[in-house]
Amino acid sequence: MSTLTLADGRTYGYAEWGDPAGAPLFWIHGTPGGRLSRHPDTSLWQRLGLRVVTVDRPGYGLSTPLPGRPVAHIAADVAAVADQLGLDRFAVLGGSGGGPHALAVAAQLTNRVLACAPVCSAAPPDAADITQMIELNRKAFQIITEAGRPGYAQFLAGWRDQLLADPVGGLRAAMADAAEQDLDWLSREDVQQVQAESLADALAPGVDGWVDDGISLIHDPWGFDPADIRCPTRFWHSDDDANAPLSAIRRVVDQVPGARLTTWHAQGHTAPSRYAEQVLSDLLSMAGG
Repeated sequence: MSTLTLADGRTYGYAEWGDPAGAPLFWIHGTPGGRLSRHPDTSLWQRLGLRVVTVDRPGYGLSTPLPGRPVAHIAADVAAVADQLGLDRFAVLGGSGGGPHALAVAAQLTNRVLACAPVCSAAPPDAADITQMIELNRKAFQIITEAGRPGYAQFLAGWRDQLLADPVGGLRAAMADAAEQDLDWLSREDVQQVQAESLADALAPGVDGWVDDGISLIHDPWGFDPADIRCPTRFWHSDDDANAPLSAIRRVVDQVPGARLTTWHAQGHTAPSRYAEQVLSDLLSMAGG
């Protein structure tokens, strides 16, 4: 685990996994999450010849908060980490709340990003999309709308306390009305171990990272134009995703030049973890690896 000091004085946390000599990939975590958010079988990255870099977005883990940050903020932070590691060009993958951030990197670092894969990505929802979501997300949107940042921070503080006291039980409670495939995935011991470790680390400093993620993700625009993306981009999504409805992400896909969308049937929000090798192999192919 490492940190660097950014140009504005913030501390930024990151970690490296997989093959040190492999093809570089920034793996952008979901919401909430951090640099320890990862696939439970990290040997997959080694087998595929990937040098994976994970980061803490501001307010999570080792990274200094950046109140009011837009999604677009991440591009400069990722560029600083890439420079620190001597990575000129790289691919980027983002899951759930990390999906829009992966798109931001691709849109703003056009000369450096080889390929982009947003998987079960969040997207600004309309009223119909919100009705399809799990209760936790529906409630979050209601609170942001009615009570703003202070109310949302108070709401998430309770969830943070629950997740820190019992990460597995808290996650089960948060996902109680998710797809069956999601509940099955979260019942695996190796998945629970990673979730417990990553959530405890990411949320240790407080709820700032989670709050800023939630508010920035529902804002449209995100502070960048998806039409600026020039690298090969493939979205992967489930038709029953109750965390990030497919109907919302379709509107984003339409904005990215040449983007493709592959849809899994009845595989839930955790499909990218179960089909990680398929997604990563395709990403490597798009990146020319």
